[in-house]
Amino acid sequence: MSQTNNVSKPPDRIYVGRSKINGFGLFSRRTITRGNVIEKLEGAVGPLATKRTIQIDRDKHLCSEYIDFLNHCCRPNARLRVEGRGIVLIAIEEIGRDRDEVTIDYNCSEYSLAESFSCRCCEPARFIGGYRHLLETGQGDYLSRIEQFALPHLLSISSEYLSHN
Repeated sequence: MSQTNNVSKPPDRIYVGRSKINGFGLFSRRTITRGNVIEKLEGAVGPLATKRTIQIDRDKHLCSEYIDFLNHCCRPNARLRVEGRGIVLIAIEEIGRDRDEVTIDYNCSEYSLAESFSCRCCEPARFIGGYRHLLETGQGDYLSRIEQFALPHLLSISSEYLSHN
């Protein structure tokens, strides 16, 4: 299947607005309390990782016009859950209506980012390269904090990686 943007109906609970993190981001139309669903995003699924996709399984990447606006934060307020051909955004802390940008930690959704970067959300700036980078650089403290939010396929791939190294 080719990997193209899948234009779908606009989400009910989120919208694209100006971001303090990076250009544009996703914001909630209402206050979302911890543990509640923010929105479900669906799109095309393909084998190629890009900076505009989210890894939903070992060799499957989801492309949706709204994923492009889901920015990284080392202290995110949302996590992902894979459901079918989409992802569900779930609040891990309260998200204020029209105030708080919905963010995730990219290290919890990608084994290896298509384009790594240095984040600007924490001091000192942290290199964001995906879950594998954390394993390779021995960032155990960071790993232990985010492991509960990592997508299941990342934990499976990382246990294979650790058993071979």
